[in-house]
Amino acid sequence: MRFHERSLTALAAAVSAVVGGVGCGSSTPSTPDDGSCTMEQVSVPNEGWLHVLEGSAITYAHNPPASGPHYPVWLRYEAYSTTMARGYWVHNLEHGAIVMLYRPDAPAAVVQALQAAYRGLPDDPLCGHSRALLTPDPQLNSPAAVVAADFVLRGACVSPNAINQFVTTHRNRGPEQICAGGPRP
Repeated sequence: MRFHERSLTALAAAVSAVVGGVGCGSSTPSTPDDGSCTMEQVSVPNEGWLHVLEGSAITYAHNPPASGPHYPVWLRYEAYSTTMARGYWVHNLEHGAIVMLYRPDAPAAVVQALQAAYRGLPDDPLCGHSRALLTPDPQLNSPAAVVAADFVLRGACVSPNAINQFVTTHRNRGPEQICAGGPRP
């Protein structure tokens, strides 16, 4: 399934207009889409949900992972400016969360648009918060990605409409339904 979005130039202008005005828990996209860019959704084969020792080196079959071995602790639901280890946030996926990722070298407009989309995510009705986190990930092979258990939405640009549709469809699909944020970092 493919989703479309606006060009980076137009997106940068739109993001500048809405940054700071988009509150957490909004049910509307942070910027409108005009169909000029594509994000791709893929189904990812499940790699299991095995707990491994915290700090263990983990290899995943898919980039970014949408399941697989992970640490026994998970992350708090918030936006991080430093890279959080995949072993932590894969555990959040097991709990039905959404993880939003960007490559640190992604264009500033992409990072800003993903941050705005994160702030504009609707609350999870089961949890009373978005049940999502945002972190840079230098291992990504695309500038931006949104991950849920067994699904990835990725692209060179950001579509708030595609992200909201992805979140509505795939949040709460992990094998465990735990709303509480984790003890890390």
